Amino acid sequence: MFQGFVAFAVAISLGVSLSASPSIGHLDQSAEDTALIVTEPTSVTVLGMDELDLGETVSVEELITEAEDVGQPVDEELAEVLEEVTSDKLEELSDAGADHLADAGDATRPRMMATVYKSAIAKTASDPAYGIVSQWWDNKSIRVTVRKGTSTWGWTHVQKHNVSMTMIQKTTKFPKTRSVSGSTITYQTPAMKFTCWLATCWVEKSMDVRVVSNNTRLTDGSPKGVITAYCVGPTVCPAWVRQVAG
Repeated sequence: MFQGFVAFAVAISLGVSLSASPSIGHLDQSAEDTALIVTEPTSVTVLGMDELDLGETVSVEELITEAEDVGQPVDEELAEVLEEVTSDKLEELSDAGADHLADAGDATRPRMMATVYKSAIAKTASDPAYGIVSQWWDNKSIRVTVRKGTSTWGWTHVQKHNVSMTMIQKTTKFPKTRSVSGSTITYQTPAMKFTCWLATCWVEKSMDVRVVSNNTRLTDGSPKGVITAYCVGPTVCPAWVRQVAG
């Protein structure tokens, strides 16, 4: 599966230039028998895709398309290492990479991640704990509200679990499951870390993120909102899951 993590060295030995970095929007769609590859082993993380098993693979093109569908343009993260090659050249690079691995062993995989954090603060209640930090619509067009809260609920509480605002937004906008019990809505979706090289990306890590929200409407017209958010299992989210929010 790990066909090789030494693309740059392999490229030099083959006399192939891997410096081009076309954006996916400018690829030659008319070319036949071509593939989109990642010229250096690179990791990206996606929140909200259909869950895959550890080690399961998808093509670079499939990952870019599916990530775009859940609002995460990973092609921007991969732009500097994307290249379109013929299928013959891909086979040549893959064979050479496998041979090199057999001789040199595994290599440290570089990481490429980004975190974007955005929020707007609007105080709409007399109690500071009920001040609204951020609001948006979930996948069913139901308003999701994050209030300042206290140590037991809201934004103040979820930060203890190493959860970012964008993690909450992605989980409620692109949930794998969404269940309603009375006034409580529970969202859950997987965060998956992919490592990509050449034409393939594989799942390196996977962990579910859960958000619990109270939909009871308060006097300011908005729901009480998010009670808690955390990673299923460790509760406190690992750094790689938090970095998913790019």
